[in-house]
Amino acid sequence: MGAGGFFANFFGLRRDATPDERFIMHRFKSTRLAEHVGTNMIFVLFTYHAVVSKTIRWDLLSVIAAMAVVKVCALLYYRKTN
Repeated sequence: MGAGGFFANFFGLRRDATPDERFIMHRFKSTRLAEHVGTNMIFVLFTYHAVVSKTIRWDLLSVIAAMAVVKVCALLYYRKTN
């Protein structure tokens, strides 16, 4: 198996097979973990600038707010449709 075959197999891009539930759930869990880590890192960076530099970084605060709004809207949408 060549390098192209490995990556196609690893990412579920084979044409002859459909991705199973485990692959989709692993992708979902990894995306969710990445979202939580990213949100926490932005919050820590925002807090660091607020405490050490005594400045409020509005760009970081807006990213945190946007992530929170999207999370709540998605939660309400899925709650309503399911």
